Amino acid sequence: MPLARFIPSAIRRPSVSDVTANLATARAPDAVTATAMAVVLVSALLIFFSLDNRMLWMDEAETALLGRSILAHGVPTAFDGRNIISQEVGREYGPDYVWRWTPWLDKYLAAASFAVLGESTFSARFPFALLGLVCVISMYPLALAFFRDRWIGVLAMAFLALSVPFILHVRQCRYYSPAILCTIWVLYFFAGIARGRRFAIAGFVAAMTLLFQSSILNAATTVMALVPCALVIRFDAPARRRVALAAAVVLLLNAPSVYLFSPATSEPRLYRVWDTVRVYLALTNRYTFPFVTLPLFLTLAWWARRRPFVEPWAWRPFLALVVFQGAYLAAVTAAPWFFYRYTVGLLPVASVMLAFMCACLLRWSRLVGAPITACLLLTAMFHVVAPLPQPSFSMRDAKRQAFQVYDVFFPLGNVLHEMTRSYPGPMELLLNVLAHSAAPTDRVFISYGDLVVVFYTGLEVRGGQSGRPLDGWPEPEWIVVRTPFSFVDRPVHRADTERKHAWVRSIVGTNHYAGVLSPATDTPWDNIPEPHLHWYRVPEGGPPMHIARRQTP
Repeated sequence: MPLARFIPSAIRRPSVSDVTANLATARAPDAVTATAMAVVLVSALLIFFSLDNRMLWMDEAETALLGRSILAHGVPTAFDGRNIISQEVGREYGPDYVWRWTPWLDKYLAAASFAVLGESTFSARFPFALLGLVCVISMYPLALAFFRDRWIGVLAMAFLALSVPFILHVRQCRYYSPAILCTIWVLYFFAGIARGRRFAIAGFVAAMTLLFQSSILNAATTVMALVPCALVIRFDAPARRRVALAAAVVLLLNAPSVYLFSPATSEPRLYRVWDTVRVYLALTNRYTFPFVTLPLFLTLAWWARRRPFVEPWAWRPFLALVVFQGAYLAAVTAAPWFFYRYTVGLLPVASVMLAFMCACLLRWSRLVGAPITACLLLTAMFHVVAPLPQPSFSMRDAKRQAFQVYDVFFPLGNVLHEMTRSYPGPMELLLNVLAHSAAPTDRVFISYGDLVVVFYTGLEVRGGQSGRPLDGWPEPEWIVVRTPFSFVDRPVHRADTERKHAWVRSIVGTNHYAGVLSPATDTPWDNIPEPHLHWYRVPEGGPPMHIARRQTP
């Protein structure tokens, strides 16, 4: 029976989750339940504590501004009568300004939060943080669906809850939390389809549809990664018919969305395929799943084959997760450029895999399993063993991005340092200057970061990557030049940057402006969730932001 090979624990021997509790133990939580509750509490603290300590950065501001527009227009609209919302030189919308670049689910979540809590940094991030906590809780049923073991479920919760990339992403006003949560439930219902569970098809369709409405790229790569998983699990004929029906309904429901958000699919490839593969392998190994653990686990399992610590039936679901991860990484290389965020759907998969391996080792030998589990949960020592070079974004002389000792021995230390201290970064200081010195009618030019200024000040702002024309625009009261000036990774952005450069030179050459002191080192991506680009500490030693104020009427 193929299904028995997939999850046959119920017929091989009773699982911990299948044993009926007696009256004495039913009166108080057992060790598994108590541990799970502790993990949820720790996760809630890590996700919600000082949620508004850092202000929204550009991508978050985009989502928040589109959420604001929903309250005014009913749909995400890129023009509010004064400012344009764009980071792609105006390609995200058509003549009606309705947003067509990315799906709308995260925008409506932000809008709903604003409607209930009012506009603020906290309310912008709150619904996504809440979904992040639900992700941690959802790891328990996902692990049970594959391995029918409660301790593996709790360990999977812990691995996700303590993951620094997970924490950074779910604390953002962006699609990351919905994408991670939907991926968890897609996998859960996929296993349910294999076993013929009631409502599994409906659950799979709903989860996959919500994933499409969160991120088309994440949804497409998840679909492609599930195909080889079905082969590994060896679906029988009824299961193949069920999954074919579910796939057909998903495609039928989401084809209009793919068409609506088609402008983003026309982006040309920026990097060679091998370069993209190399980057994703390096980032996945460093922050998601340490590759060295797999051969070590297999070697130890072979060495201990006379007293095996993995039941024969468990190898197939474990292999399915390994295949899913590999197929996902292969599929995501089709994207025109790379970001770690495109692989956040692998965080729960990696957590279940690591939990399974650690649980097997702990049952075999606590002396061996306990230190390995602790190292995987709390350190990055296994992640840095494989010498895969990581991509970097040079900020010239800027330093103090993170504590190097924490990077390897206690990654959460960087996060805790950031959460427990104020962060007077360059944009915080700029907004403080504008709050104290700018009039409501002032105009601002900023070479990058325009959406942040728009969200927090409501001033008329141009520049950034909006592509909005500057010729004929009256001289603004404020000119802000970032370091770097702007980003020129694509030809359309390069041309727009050259136009901005020429305009700034012509305006500043009038001698109508005087410089404003800005001592802070400028880091345009300081609160980006990508763990290798994120700034946990206030940067020092690099070039500052340049601020000039108009002195003549």
